[in-house]
Amino acid sequence: MENQSSVIDVMRADKGPEIQNRRKIAALAIVGLVDFSLISLFQLGYIKQLPDLPGKIFDSKKVNSSQDAVMLGVPDGVFSLCAYAGTLFLATAASRPSKYSRLFDILLGGIIISQAAGGAYYLYNMAIVQKKVCVYCVAGALVNFAALKPYVSVITAKE
Repeated sequence: MENQSSVIDVMRADKGPEIQNRRKIAALAIVGLVDFSLISLFQLGYIKQLPDLPGKIFDSKKVNSSQDAVMLGVPDGVFSLCAYAGTLFLATAASRPSKYSRLFDILLGGIIISQAAGGAYYLYNMAIVQKKVCVYCVAGALVNFAALKPYVSVITAKE
């Protein structure tokens, strides 16, 4: 049998700046998946209480069970999980040049930018409207903001 490199071997061996930025985006999406899995399990009733930091300002239960945490009748944690999964898929799918790479990058940008805007909205809502903070939501917002830099690097490298 010949010693052939698999697609995964090629991807893992690539040290180029574009793939490095895609790896950062994918890693951030995985962190977001873990974070919002906890939120989703709480919103679905599987977890009864999310641990919070000490202090009266921290109330993940209130934030994640509020009306603001529901979109189209579905808990927002589930939407975030879908977005992070999409981010992971698109960051990986566009790693190999194909006729769809540009489309994947545009869709990836749509998700990343939408999540960053959503993160900014939720931070505003927690601080101004609810006056309570969910540490898991703050972590998610930071993940969303952090994904913007490597995404911009991916897009500007192609121009």
